[in-house]
Amino acid sequence: MSDKRCFIRTFCRSSQTYLRRIELFDQKLIFFDMKFKHAASFAFCIIFALLSTGCVTTNVHKFRMTVSEAPEVHGANTEQKAHSGSWRFTGKVYHNAKKNVDITDNTSESASLDKLFDKKAEFKSASYEMGGNDFSGKVEYLRKTRGFVFGGGLGYKDGLFTHVTLGANFSHFEFGGFFGTYALYSNVEYWGETGEECGDSDSECSFFSDHSYHTYLSIFAGMYAGLYFDNLFFNLSVSSYEPNPKIEDSDLNVPGIATAYLTIGYRFTQQFEFSIGGIATIVDAPAGTNVGVTSGISLYL
Repeated sequence: MSDKRCFIRTFCRSSQTYLRRIELFDQKLIFFDMKFKHAASFAFCIIFALLSTGCVTTNVHKFRMTVSEAPEVHGANTEQKAHSGSWRFTGKVYHNAKKNVDITDNTSESASLDKLFDKKAEFKSASYEMGGNDFSGKVEYLRKTRGFVFGGGLGYKDGLFTHVTLGANFSHFEFGGFFGTYALYSNVEYWGETGEECGDSDSECSFFSDHSYHTYLSIFAGMYAGLYFDNLFFNLSVSSYEPNPKIEDSDLNVPGIATAYLTIGYRFTQQFEFSIGGIATIVDAPAGTNVGVTSGISLYL
């Protein structure tokens, strides 16, 4: 009889403990449910406040910048002796047809967290201004180890550029690749208006404009190939880059520019050579092809 009473008391105590635990668990669920609802309501209020403040609209009525052909890079123009190095100083002149390339449909404002709730700028008119008479100067060093050539250079063509080169050099032909940086010095002109829902009859817009020179740093890269027979040589060099302009501290996405140089030259002495050839430039936009000619001299040390 005493065993039965002990069992009943134990069972009752266990049941009461279990019921208290269930009650405590229910209270915790209610507490966390209230916390979640408060947090969700707070987040909703913040998002609603941000969206209800209105969006900033920017209209760029005119954007124009001068651009240059991509820099030219080529190899040694002759079979270079193994385990030897040489310095080359090159000066060239260029004449390309003057042309304005319409890039309105290919220009946009880069995404930015600072303007997450603003509309991207809308471009009414955008163009590249390219061509005309130009010049370049460059100093390079080329080093050959067995069949491979490596080196680098520093030059100027509407801005400073630097590059490193890696390729192969054999008895009658050579090829290789290169990459570097190009600090394009560009004449930029733009004007537009910005404001909340700018363009509406009851909106207030502020106007902005600029017409000045700016330097924009880009990466350029390409490949080259050459043939040479005694003192006569032929070169093909293709390089490309994409300008990185800005409007009112906002980065822009603009079309890339690729340039092909096809030249023929003659080395009169071990230290002096002359070259002449044609240029074809392609902008990644409708009707973006332009042509020109080039000639220059190189001195070797």
